Amino acid sequence: MLSTLQTPRSSLSRFTLPSSSTITTLASLTTQSPTTSEPQSQILSIRHSLLTRNLSAVDLAHSYLTRLRLTEPHLRSFLHLPDDQTIISQANHLDRRIAAGEDVGPLAGVLVAVKDNICTVDMPSTGGSRILQNYRPPFDATAVKKLKELGGIVVGKTNMDEFGMGSTTE
Repeated sequence: MLSTLQTPRSSLSRFTLPSSSTITTLASLTTQSPTTSEPQSQILSIRHSLLTRNLSAVDLAHSYLTRLRLTEPHLRSFLHLPDDQTIISQANHLDRRIAAGEDVGPLAGVLVAVKDNICTVDMPSTGGSRILQNYRPPFDATAVKKLKELGGIVVGKTNMDEFGMGSTTE
């Protein structure tokens, strides 16, 4: 698991290219329409698959987490990731709601990353700064609250330059 606020990288590691197998894996994450070059809507197909029970939210979460664990060491785009069991627990709750016939919202099962300057009650919100490394907001930002209400699952906090000032993420 990644820890909050990874240690700064050297400027040379910033330019390290991923291996060819990683590039192939990353390329497979984008679905293209067979007749056009336009990406297909993954959100609508995910929701349909969940509601028709062709796919469980837990299986979907495992798939997302596997991809994330494969790509994150190369991309280093997250400052904080909750443990896998937290995400699986939320997905399991979603599966139970679907089985009970509850309305789960248009973003049901979609894992979403939020920038580290957006408050989340269950994860640190540091604004990319070490000075806030222990800050845990007492609330979710409105955007996060609405995302959760619509069925989305917050998978982590993404890296950013300190306080969003346009400098660097090193």
